[in-house]
Amino acid sequence: MTKRKNRYGIAGLVLGTISIFSSLILAPVGVVCGILGVIFTKKQKRIHPNGIATAGFIISIIGLIQSIIFSIFFIFAIISFINL
Repeated sequence: MTKRKNRYGIAGLVLGTISIFSSLILAPVGVVCGILGVIFTKKQKRIHPNGIATAGFIISIIGLIQSIIFSIFFIFAIISFINL
């Protein structure tokens, strides 16, 4: 029964981790995974708050911010490369 209570928290934790690692290669994928991770962990906190949901939320936020920063960096790099 414990697994059913933690499924959204675990999904958010996994998506947050994917967001952190994918932001280095594919930043838009990291943004999407980060947003989904935040949504799933928020849902988990409403159903059954626990440590997995809190950890997933923190990791998802870190991955989302990192992905947004890398996305902006890549956009500016492409724009400056085009203007050469």
